[in-house]
Amino acid sequence: MALMYIESLPMLWTTHLVFKEEEERNFLSTCCLCYSNSYDDYLQTKVFLHPKEIAYLDKLTFKNRIKSYLAGRYAGKNAVSLLSGEEKLSSIEIEPGIFHQPIVHGLETQVTISHCDDLGMALAYGDVCPLGVDIERIQTDKEVVLAGQMTDEEHMVMKSLPFSSVHSLTLFWSVKESLSKVLKTGFTSPIDIFSIRTVEVAHPVITSYFNYFPQFCTTSFIFSSYVCSITHPKGVHWSKDSIYQLLCQGIPILDGINT
Repeated sequence: MALMYIESLPMLWTTHLVFKEEEERNFLSTCCLCYSNSYDDYLQTKVFLHPKEIAYLDKLTFKNRIKSYLAGRYAGKNAVSLLSGEEKLSSIEIEPGIFHQPIVHGLETQVTISHCDDLGMALAYGDVCPLGVDIERIQTDKEVVLAGQMTDEEHMVMKSLPFSSVHSLTLFWSVKESLSKVLKTGFTSPIDIFSIRTVEVAHPVITSYFNYFPQFCTTSFIFSSYVCSITHPKGVHWSKDSIYQLLCQGIPILDGINT
């Protein structure tokens, strides 16, 4: 795991992941987490954008949307660079697909991106082993809205979990978000399609399984103010230590700000 910090740029943590298929094949992935509470720091990352990305950025008007776009692209490009070997970040083009999913052009690498508050996170991967990532802030004022998005079965599952109601609801929402990114559709289907069947807790790892997508499962981690989820094929095995340690570097900074 590495921490990169250059003055006037967001902090950047990176790590490598290996997903194993019954000891037959290994699938490599890279993860990047970036953070800065400075809008100007994220503006400095504009120099790493592809010309088409700059054209898209120039159409954005709201500061929060500009910052989240730059956070996602900065994390995404660094993750793709680490996995593909393309060192020039501005040569890496990540464009939105028809469902707004990130598409990497010209490289045999794809990327899944999430951003929340001052944080950007991305996983680069090959098409053989699709991944989806999501990070959410736990907010009590969203509890009622999130509760309305869950099935009766899911509410029963949540009652068995050792978490508060708002933590469980945010967990389930994050899990569904990351699944929608693996499918590359977002929430363009009825929300019940993403329903969760069971959840296993082995601190700090939380594993969720789905009713209608048994080929996938989701690994999640809950911090005091944030939930992070990674959806991956159910048949692969991987060490969660490196991703957990990476999150332990960046999330406490945000926890300290929002507590």
